Amino acid sequence: MDSLSKRVRKRVETMIDSPAISGPICRVISRNLRARADNIEWSYEGRDALAAEVQSGQAVIMVLWHGRLPAAPIGWDTNWGKLCVVTSAAPPGKMVGRVMQQFGHDTIRMRDRKANRAAVMQVARMARGRTSIGFAADGPLGPARKAKSVPIDWARLTGAPIWLYSASYERFRCIEKSWDRMAMPVSGGRGIMLYERWDAEIPKRMDADCREKLRLKLEDDLNALTLRADQRVGHSGLIN
Repeated sequence: MDSLSKRVRKRVETMIDSPAISGPICRVISRNLRARADNIEWSYEGRDALAAEVQSGQAVIMVLWHGRLPAAPIGWDTNWGKLCVVTSAAPPGKMVGRVMQQFGHDTIRMRDRKANRAAVMQVARMARGRTSIGFAADGPLGPARKAKSVPIDWARLTGAPIWLYSASYERFRCIEKSWDRMAMPVSGGRGIMLYERWDAEIPKRMDADCREKLRLKLEDDLNALTLRADQRVGHSGLIN
């Protein structure tokens, strides 16, 4: 049974790696997301401030929760500047990356639980070249809404400010079998996108205690922003 599972998994990975197979699927997914988004009455907070900072030539690090990824492609206007979205090198991450590319965003893959020194240095070079970076703080494997310290480390390395992003929808469905209960927007109703420049000071040198305090603050602040987004469209608490 284990041998069969491995063969099936390998076949799926091979199919996802094939542009001829995964390309049309990702185009369908992106068209579906765009159609849903186009039929939502959106409001925004903090968007103009982010746009002004990016258009001034400052690269930023955009951070959101994995469960709100469906709103990520439309949360960034390509007229502001380039955005490179960090995804997992695993098959689901590759699919996410290809969907992001359909919206005009670049992607970079990182391996789960393995050293990514070359990719990290590439991120640093991109930030210095005014390409902003998008990252799910709890991705790619969770636990849900438990932040990793990676965005903080990147901000320290590049000097780029961190911007928190969240979106919510009046009408939605959660993917119950996904580890993050990903919230998918449904056409119609209201939606909101919130952007907030993170107010933490990140020192050039950090010990383990400092990093953990900043990680917890990032987690708390992103949860607070996400809760505020959900409440603004009429939900009593977090939807996922």
